[in-house]
Amino acid sequence: MTFFLRTLFREFLNYRRKPGLFLNPLIFCGLVVFLFVVGIGPEKAQLNPVASIFIMIASLLSVLMSAESSYAQDLEDGSLELVVVSSNSLLLYSLAKCVAHWLVTFLPLISLVPLIGIGLFLDVDQIHVLCLGILLVSPTVTLLASIGSAMTICLPRNGVLTSILVLPFYLPPLIFVTGLFEATSLGQDVSPYVYWLTGLLLLALGLAPLATSACLRIAAED
Repeated sequence: MTFFLRTLFREFLNYRRKPGLFLNPLIFCGLVVFLFVVGIGPEKAQLNPVASIFIMIASLLSVLMSAESSYAQDLEDGSLELVVVSSNSLLLYSLAKCVAHWLVTFLPLISLVPLIGIGLFLDVDQIHVLCLGILLVSPTVTLLASIGSAMTICLPRNGVLTSILVLPFYLPPLIFVTGLFEATSLGQDVSPYVYWLTGLLLLALGLAPLATSACLRIAAED
């Protein structure tokens, strides 16, 4: 646990030294939403039905901008090799990196969602469900993006390849979160979708750190 907290603190210091790592995804998400409004039009009847899912997709795509460099710097400066040869757990290391990435990237985004939702004519219930959807989906997406980043860590300019590897695994969470938004708009019970999203989160939490640590060990030993 001490190693986990040290890694977490180190990641926070890294984000503090390089604010672009968490500011760029936020700016990207804002620009995508702005272009979405410009393309569709400012009318409430056009924006309201699709605003929630579009904000969700923009936020998920923004994660891929910072996910590609999650482990590259540690490989370059030798930190990853030190973790591998030491008695510390690569699983805790990868999990700490994911937690730090989620806290720095998604928590500010979730805090901005009510303002974006008001600008896109979402009512209070829709904003609440949108925040709930991002809160449930974002950890799963972060864990999946970590696997893609670890698999392509040794490749130069691996952003496109990381996206190709990870995007198919985004489909199940997106399907259920879309059902969550549709159930809210129709006044139906949303608990089945919440259960499915929670189950996907627990599945990713149990398997993704194992896959990430295995990829990191292979990359460090090569």
